[in-house]
Amino acid sequence: MLIGQLLRPFGYLTIKHPYKWIVDWLYPAILAGLSFAAILLAYPAAKVIEPNGLVSMTLSFVQSLPGFYIAALAAIATFGRADIDDVLPEPTPKVIVTLRGQENTIDLTRRRFLAMLFAFLTGESILIVLISIGLLSFGGEIYKISYDAAKVGHFIFSAILLAYLIALYQMILATFWGLYYLGYKLQE
Repeated sequence: MLIGQLLRPFGYLTIKHPYKWIVDWLYPAILAGLSFAAILLAYPAAKVIEPNGLVSMTLSFVQSLPGFYIAALAAIATFGRADIDDVLPEPTPKVIVTLRGQENTIDLTRRRFLAMLFAFLTGESILIVLISIGLLSFGGEIYKISYDAAKVGHFIFSAILLAYLIALYQMILATFWGLYYLGYKLQE
């Protein structure tokens, strides 16, 4: 149960909505694929883990985000307008919640949707920071071993880099989606 609670911020990814997968997975995968191809064409993949490389620059940007996401989460939790607790319009996003051992599908309110979104963004940004630190600390050795050992190792390094880019773009796009909801949809 404890692991489930620790992973709960990622429950945002379980929200059911016909178009949500586009923002969560399709657009990030396309942007990551284009970025990955550009990286491979522009210079060796090892440069992304060097000082002043992509991972280092990303870390300097992302490391300040968890605090902002937590502040947004606190603001959403305490926001005083009653209409923030109205159910979102059709097609209404839904989530499965387990209460007293029974699974229930519930329609999301703006508050719950935004709370789940910013909890997810907080968790994802923390993971990106930790992965960035890991890549900067051990990435050179991983790349060297993978490059020397076999093409399989190089494939593993490339897969890690691609997954990193997907998570980064997922965080960026979800942030813009959250800003859209906070800046425009709450005013409707």
